[in-house]
Amino acid sequence: MSEQLIKTVDESAEEEIQRILEEAEARAERIREEADAEGMKLKQLHLEHWKNAGALERISVVAAREKARLELLQIKEEFFEAVFLRAEEEIASFRESPEYETFLKAATREALSLLDHDAAILHIDPADQDLFSRIKTDTGLNHDVIADIETPGGLIAMTPDESIAVDNTLESRLAKSRELLRKEIFSILEGG
Repeated sequence: MSEQLIKTVDESAEEEIQRILEEAEARAERIREEADAEGMKLKQLHLEHWKNAGALERISVVAAREKARLELLQIKEEFFEAVFLRAEEEIASFRESPEYETFLKAATREALSLLDHDAAILHIDPADQDLFSRIKTDTGLNHDVIADIETPGGLIAMTPDESIAVDNTLESRLAKSRELLRKEIFSILEGG
């Protein structure tokens, strides 16, 4: 699922990255031009303070560059949030896809292997009851299954005493991927 999510994010991100970078560069250039124009105005208004005008121009340019850097950072953050908003929208419909059954089987195996407990209780969304009945039959699972969570997909496996839980829902996997992918997405946005 993480590989599919990464692939989806990469595919949708490439065009958006280019557009955002071009937009950010154009904004930065406009800000630099405004800063240069502001510097020129300051020079003309304060001819008697020629030395100070040069310093003011440098300060204006530095301020404009800092403003451009902050705007670019804000654009990157907005893009990052948009990518994950789109991913959240896509996982909302993942249950209807043909790959969902394969994912649910794998998520179940993974959760049980992490618990390493034969008597684990599996918590699923009521929408997955029929599919999970088939999975239990196909795989020979004999764990108790309770349809008591609300999730766009996946499950939570717990030890009988509920002391250990493995959250293998789509939203928990997306949340984990979010921080792992932040550096990768920002690197792509930087052109790396």
